[in-house]
Amino acid sequence: MLIGRIEHDPKKQFPLQLPESTLGRLELYKELYQQTFGEKVANNDLVDLMLTNVMDRDREFKRFVREEERKKKQEAKQQELGAGTNSLAGEAEAEPHAEAFSHQREQQHQA
Repeated sequence: MLIGRIEHDPKKQFPLQLPESTLGRLELYKELYQQTFGEKVANNDLVDLMLTNVMDRDREFKRFVREEERKKKQEAKQQELGAGTNSLAGEAEAEPHAEAFSHQREQQHQA
């Protein structure tokens, strides 16, 4: 079989309609699964395993996922750099104000 045993993972609802011919083939595949592993399998578990298997074997999909992850990392780095630049700019702006305030205090103190 192209697929292994079912792994149990938390589920989310996903409404799906399939052609009768596909459902018929799915029923036959369920029979093969039961004969191979000696246990029954639900349609949703079998379809999940089949879809996961296809995506895991799809080289173009894997490249796409890697590229998306790379883009997210780049965006995160740019946001970090942007945040660091903004905080440094804020400190630089605060220094002249502090100098002006201390100069005013010196003038007041001398008077």
